[in-house]
Amino acid sequence: MPLLADFPESLLKQLAGVAEWGQYQPGKEITRQNETSGAVYFVVSGCVKILRGGGFADVVQAAGKQEMRSRSRHQVVVALVAAGDIIGELGALLECGRSATIVALTPCQIVSIPCTDFMACMRSHPPFAIAVARKIARRLVDTNRQVELMRGKVEDRVQALNRYCNSLGLNSERLFSNAEIARMVGASRVAVSQVVNRLRRECGETDPKIKLSAGKL
Repeated sequence: MPLLADFPESLLKQLAGVAEWGQYQPGKEITRQNETSGAVYFVVSGCVKILRGGGFADVVQAAGKQEMRSRSRHQVVVALVAAGDIIGELGALLECGRSATIVALTPCQIVSIPCTDFMACMRSHPPFAIAVARKIARRLVDTNRQVELMRGKVEDRVQALNRYCNSLGLNSERLFSNAEIARMVGASRVAVSQVVNRLRRECGETDPKIKLSAGKL
């Protein structure tokens, strides 16, 4: 793990003593939005997706009375986290609930560390605290870049997402539906489908798995 590369052996042994290892298959939920934040996660292998949204409660007027009813809305993939990265550090730092749901995108191996031990390492090993701060800063820069991309043409947004996924060793067309891609790039599903189909034609795509995916979308 890059974040732990310069850790003293004594601290590594201390973390190993409280660490819990988990194996997750694609689609398996690791944590849920708004849950109490009790651990920080290190992605050892594979990739996870960070989702926001989903069901929420709303006050509605029914039969002359106000009632709380659950409504559903689409979850949106706001980030992808690959091997060597960390998840949940903000919850530990802010002592708040989970701001998003974490789901395995590919088969992955995750190590969880209790927040109390994570914070103890931050205090006792400044290089680790600086590395975590840089990681948070990098994510902020990436988020700002993504916001800028939302203002461009739909094709540019889709291409940017493809490049991002490729940099993580992922194939966006095989992992995400056109509807998911549309929510990720802030466009309509119809517009994204047109772009994806045109790009396939231009590339002369003949992979049967891709064609099957396209039919499902």
